[in-house]
Amino acid sequence: MGWRMTLPGSEPRYDRDFLLSPEKRNQLVELWEVEKYGRDCFGDPDHVHLYGMAPSEWWERGVRILARTCLEAVKDPLGDAIGRDVAKVIAPASGKYNVGVVDPFAGSCNGLYAIVRHLPGAKGIGFEIQQSVFDLTRRNIAQVNAPIDLVFGSYKDCLASHRHRADHLIVAFLAPPWADALHPLTGLHLDRTKPPILEIVRDFEQVYGSQPVLYVTEVHEVNEPTALTAVASTFDWSDLRIYDVNAPGLQHGILLGTRRWPL
Repeated sequence: MGWRMTLPGSEPRYDRDFLLSPEKRNQLVELWEVEKYGRDCFGDPDHVHLYGMAPSEWWERGVRILARTCLEAVKDPLGDAIGRDVAKVIAPASGKYNVGVVDPFAGSCNGLYAIVRHLPGAKGIGFEIQQSVFDLTRRNIAQVNAPIDLVFGSYKDCLASHRHRADHLIVAFLAPPWADALHPLTGLHLDRTKPPILEIVRDFEQVYGSQPVLYVTEVHEVNEPTALTAVASTFDWSDLRIYDVNAPGLQHGILLGTRRWPL
């Protein structure tokens, strides 16, 4: 059926609180709900732009998402900005290495997908621990023919057994759950993410410690300076980029950091 009956005022506001509520967060959402969230919160029904497509396009391709994914997914404007910067950083390695991208907290895989799209010939490996998210994302990336191997399980358990070969340059996209790491005054505490960023870097170094790695850590427009400095100081080179791609007060960015660089 192409229509639905609603009573005036019967629909809630599709905002963060509603979509992340216990009764809604893990429900599949319809296209009209995705567009309503975009319209209610951003004045844009196409806000949840994923896999290089507006909602009506990815819906037509068979992509389906949970309510929580409307908020949690890396949207295309941010993903594309990250992908372009990653491509520029590793451009000097063109022709020297195969490139493999790893996302230990894959979710919708859209952040991973956006990076891979900017790196011709690159392949991705993502890890997801929640069964409902994994099942949907595996189906979605198949619908868009993404060159991504999605693994069910924790990256801590599976990183070594599902890895890129030793001749690859590695791009590690680190976007763990922030949980209570984002403070309204001091900003994002990279030592309070779940798990902390330095712990994730140590885990990656145990597996990829003999290969060149570009760490790409998602950050906020305001970052607690002590924790940010502690992460940046572990790299051979680092650079902070903040992108103007979201609504005011919601700007995200990345901390780029290299190990075993220059090439």
